[in-house]
Amino acid sequence: MTDVRRPDAVEDVRIGAALERFRSSDDVVPRGMRPVIEESWQRCFRNGLGRTESSALQRSAAPASRPLSARALELREASDAVMAQASKTLAGCGTFMALTDATGVVLRADGDEQVVADAASIGVTAGSNWSEALRGTNGLGTALYLGDYVQVHGPEHYCLSACTWTCVANVVRDPVDQAVVGALAISGPNDAFDAHLPPLVLASVARVSAALTAQEELRRKRLLEHALTMVSRKSTTGLMLFDRRGRLLTADARARAALAALGAASAAAASARVWALDFCLDDTTLAQLPFWLRADWLEAVVAGEQRIGTIVKIPATIHAPLARESGLPRYKLRRVIAYIDARLSDTISLEDLASVAGVSRFHFHRQFKKSLGVTPHDYILRARIERAKGLLLESDLTVGEVSGAVGFVDQSHFSHTFRRLTAMTPRNFRNCMAG
Repeated sequence: MTDVRRPDAVEDVRIGAALERFRSSDDVVPRGMRPVIEESWQRCFRNGLGRTESSALQRSAAPASRPLSARALELREASDAVMAQASKTLAGCGTFMALTDATGVVLRADGDEQVVADAASIGVTAGSNWSEALRGTNGLGTALYLGDYVQVHGPEHYCLSACTWTCVANVVRDPVDQAVVGALAISGPNDAFDAHLPPLVLASVARVSAALTAQEELRRKRLLEHALTMVSRKSTTGLMLFDRRGRLLTADARARAALAALGAASAAAASARVWALDFCLDDTTLAQLPFWLRADWLEAVVAGEQRIGTIVKIPATIHAPLARESGLPRYKLRRVIAYIDARLSDTISLEDLASVAGVSRFHFHRQFKKSLGVTPHDYILRARIERAKGLLLESDLTVGEVSGAVGFVDQSHFSHTFRRLTAMTPRNFRNCMAG
């Protein structure tokens, strides 16, 4: 955690003047600003945000009409203890704590009652949206954009309504795939800044993350307990158990034998995951079942009103054509994947892949997607990002060098794709994984 901003009246005047010059285009680049703030102002300017509230901004302050996502509800539940403590410890301190979901929608705000009321007057209320795209530079929204800790002080806010506030914020990540699921911040008037606020935010985020992990482990435990009631030595059905994130928990010997017969033995590996069975995933391009799995083999596992996993029941008799009817023949699919893996640093065309598979472009695209649930283009992008992760962690290559090594001709495109698929920038990923 670096680049902490502390209140200074003279500095505040300089920052305010710099923002006015930048907004009026007198300065194309807001010189002398912290890089994190300069870059945020540039995004706000490109998005056409005004210094004062726009109609879009006013709409963002209204409570959201659509129900919260399952992830948002879980995040709110996981924050109960932290927010209850904030309500007590921040009372009389001139600050409050706010929690948002991954889109910037405020889930709750607790702390000093007067400050909570003052914050409500500028639109910080449950259901309001504080994403950077709608609210300009602000702690919650900018942290969500960056996927990292940030502090925004007073005149560093792009929009006028928040220029008398200071906010320190950090993101909360999913314990399974490390995707950003929300942000938590402590905010208050500029003169309420205290050096203890940044570590308090980091500690609070850690507690919420631990609660999310505990929730996930409890679901997995209940899922395993449920599965034990279904095991029968007399049955000839092969059983596989997946948690709600599509991760394989266990597979019996009959299921493993059936998968081997289908040419999908790797689907029973300890690290196996079926994206189509991840019910928290927002990426609908992964929703199609893999070639070896049929929809009529699936049985939802529900505890209370919540789906906690999936049981796959593979019948004793499987017709051999099953795997072929759904997509590319297995040997062709293996050949294509090997070709892609060997050439991730080069340009890979659809024509090349179709030629390797020995089919037309049209049939290849359709059959590949039926086999893996994603288009060839999406598969290549994901493969490149996975290779990039390894290079970021295991080499001293710069981000630009990693970009080229995995086949991106444009570092900006690489960074954008990396962030879309991992919810982190390449640099943040390297720093986070390095501890």
